[in-house]
Amino acid sequence: MPRALITTLLLLACLPAAAQMPASHADEHERSVVRDGSLSLARALDLAVDRAPGSSLPQARLSESRVLSERAGSFLSGAPAVQMRYQTDRLPGRGAGLRELEAGLELPLWRSGQRDALRREADAGRLLSDEELRGYRWRVAGELRETMWRVMQAETELRLADNDVDLYRALEEDVSKRVRAGDAAPVERLSAETARREREATLYEAQVELAHSLFGWTALTGLHALPAIVQEPVATQSLGYPPVLTAQAAVERVRMALGSVQAQGSGAPRLLVGVRSEKAPDSPTADSVGATLSIPFGGEAHRAAALSPLHLELARAEDELALAQRSAVLVLHEAEHELHAREQAQRIAREKQDVADREVDLARRAYRLGETSLAERLLVEARAAGARRASALADIAYSRAVARYNNSLGILP
Repeated sequence: MPRALITTLLLLACLPAAAQMPASHADEHERSVVRDGSLSLARALDLAVDRAPGSSLPQARLSESRVLSERAGSFLSGAPAVQMRYQTDRLPGRGAGLRELEAGLELPLWRSGQRDALRREADAGRLLSDEELRGYRWRVAGELRETMWRVMQAETELRLADNDVDLYRALEEDVSKRVRAGDAAPVERLSAETARREREATLYEAQVELAHSLFGWTALTGLHALPAIVQEPVATQSLGYPPVLTAQAAVERVRMALGSVQAQGSGAPRLLVGVRSEKAPDSPTADSVGATLSIPFGGEAHRAAALSPLHLELARAEDELALAQRSAVLVLHEAEHELHAREQAQRIAREKQDVADREVDLARRAYRLGETSLAERLLVEARAAGARRASALADIAYSRAVARYNNSLGILP
């Protein structure tokens, strides 16, 4: 049996079921990417941040720091209290006796350095809130970049698949001409049709993936269009890995909170200012003004118990900082390695595509002249299509690697 006939029979046996799918089903997923020249990636990020969850904690942290700052600006360290005392020996059945009436205002005072410690805690909380908001925006930016390049890859896959369908239709037409001229067997027409239908099945899958990726973009940003310019230059400087900056700010906030509690000492001194009125039988009423200062002292066990939760929180924050620093080293190394690898892969893929393009031109010319078989023509076409696909996807992979590298340096669109 001739080799060409064996190849043809194998191609017919491998015809995928997806190739028999009605065209109406494919139309459901046929979508194209819309470009908006006025839309920038930074604007898309702003819209995605507005829709993304995760901003409640930084906002609550900012409110907490504002409250602490207002407390540090207060004249008193706590809420004042009013004291009233009434004393008499006028018991039932007895005559007039001694009567005492006392009223006072108790004022909690600041210890030395306590207000400054509270201000430092408020500043540290504000810094942590800023870093958390920046980290929140950074996470959304990473998701935005990945989603965008998923759309770009799906669009490239669709374009390549569509081009392949056109090429294999042209191939099918070449075969049909040869069959009509009597230069090829009719079974070769079936082989060409089989190859074309396989490409149509690939085209349908590309349409489905593009529809899914576009839906993800719309769900993330609320947009139905992509920026016209999506390429990013390779960053030359780092703004810091946001999780590390956030962890550092968290450690500093806990340290300041610990210092604030330590500055409280054994408790707040309290100043009692009051007036006193005494009246006894056969004596004029005696009024007086007095002041009492209470200064707590000692209580080491009580202070240690109050500080213990903050020591635990500080240990946890320091562990998280160490983990973030280790993760930053790994992420940056991986991003640098991927960028270098994708750059080399891009160069190799372009060289292979150049060779494949020259080969397929020769194969097409040879087939029209009857110098080669259909099986050989199909193999060359498949290699050329694979080379074109690898080159186009290598360009996408390099651009995505640039975006990931910039994101690892904390660079936002």
